[in-house]
This record gives sequence, C-alpha cells and structure tokens, in this order.
Amino acid sequence: MFFGHLQSPETYASLVRHEPLLRALAWIKNTPKDHPPGIYEIEGEDIFVNVHGYDTWPAEQCRFESHRKYIDIQYCIEGGEQIDLQWASRLEPDGEFDPSKDLQFYQHQAGGTTLRMTPGDFAIFFPEDAHRPKVHDGENSSVRKLVVKINCALLGQ
Repeated sequence: MFFGHLQSPETYASLVRHEPLLRALAWIKNTPKDHPPGIYEIEGEDIFVNVHGYDTWPAEQCRFESHRKYIDIQYCIEGGEQIDLQWASRLEPDGEFDPSKDLQFYQHQAGGTTLRMTPGDFAIFFPEDAHRPKVHDGENSSVRKLVVKINCALLGQ
C-alpha cells in the first residue's frame, strides 16, 4: 500500500519510474475535476479508470475487499471518505472470489489501519492489501473519486 498527495510529487517520485504508474498518475493530474462518471480506457483492459461517487456509511456496513489481477489507485476528487486497510491474509473470505470482477470480499472485522482520504489524496492497493472503502470519515457524507486499475503483470507482479 502507498499513500500520497498529488500536489506533493516528492513523496511519490520513486513510483514514476514504473511506466504504468507514471501514465496513471499523469491521467489523474490531467483530468478535470468535473470529468463525467464512467469507465475510461487508458490502455485497454491493462489500465483503465472508473470515475464515480457514492454516499459514505458506518464502517460496520462496509466490507473489506481485495483484487488479484489489478492494482487499485484510488484518488479522492471531492468530499472524502475513510478507507481501512488490513492484510488480506488476516481476514476470512466472505464468499468465493469473483474472477469476472476481480473481487474478493471478506467477513466483517473491526480495526486495521485507517486512511482519511481528502481531495488530492491517493492510495495504491496491491493484491495483498485488503481495503474497506466507503467508510464515513466523520465529516463528509459522500465522496467523488476515481479508481485506476492497473494489471499487475505490467509491474511484474
């Protein structure tokens, strides 16, 4: 997992040595805040973006999730949310892995590390990083965000 702010490039300079991450961060930087919701291809199915928003909820109503094929870059455009983080290996699966959605949910568990996402913040989640988005941060009732999906194979994973 990596956490950074788009306006502090010194914190993520080492990441841009990896071309797929460089292209994803450039797309984020160059995309207007009012970009319409939807899924946009950067490099076909290898790198694509989902621009969306939703209401935030109490943690006990949200689920941890992880992915096997894709790395997530979650970027907060407006509003805010809390994203909880836990090692996937410490959680019990909640149902079968869905390969068509590259999605594994986990049974509810309290705790983990908490990230408070505010506009300009981004977090990168790797397959071992179970993350619980949509959690109310105590301030914002909703979030507008984008999630860049990068095929792990592009980073040698």
